Amino acid sequence: MNILSLDTSTDVLSIALKTENSYEERLINGNFSHSENLLGEIISLLKRAGLELKDLNLLIATKGPGSFTGLRVGIASLKGIRAACGAKLVTIETLRAMAYGIKDLSPYPILACIDAKKKRFYYSLFSSDGDVILPVMDADPSEVISIAKEYEKIIITGKDAPLFLSKLESEELREKFIIDEGSPRNIASALIKLGLMKFEEEGEDDIGDGPLYVRRSDAEEALIRKMEGEND
Repeated sequence: MNILSLDTSTDVLSIALKTENSYEERLINGNFSHSENLLGEIISLLKRAGLELKDLNLLIATKGPGSFTGLRVGIASLKGIRAACGAKLVTIETLRAMAYGIKDLSPYPILACIDAKKKRFYYSLFSSDGDVILPVMDADPSEVISIAKEYEKIIITGKDAPLFLSKLESEELREKFIIDEGSPRNIASALIKLGLMKFEEEGEDDIGDGPLYVRRSDAEEALIRKMEGEND
């Protein structure tokens, strides 16, 4: 089976191609334009493996939370490939993939986080086995205080882990956290494992499935405010 996986939920691109005979992954850290460069990266991976788009069997992408634009580009690109070549497509929650990638590296719970802007973060807490303890939140970092008190230590992972930690006012609370020094990690390999499990258990995603948006976009918020103003 030839499997392509990618994460476009932030400005870091994680991408991997697993074939019957080879495996390659790439991490491009920072200011990557998914809309301009993603397809080129996919074609390059395939070319080095001696494959074409029609040779792909399974496509796996993160579905969010994360960048509105990045998620749309990633999923839309793979939907286009699915339509063209008949490959199957599954999507995985971004934070779950981030935590799954380090679950064997520490006995402590794992907090995966992404900067959601506006002084808030998307984050979720997982056990050291990768099971969900706290589902996806869109919240101020201070809201993790009551949860953190229950644990001796918590590993915090993701490109924005240092920023998240800096927003915690209590030094005592900050000492509860250990930053994953390997962040940002390429989570494409974790996506392949999670995607295969999901595909075997549930099959492919429905054609109408799309990104997981924890909050409305700025454009949607502006439209709602406009409509509310017109109705006053």
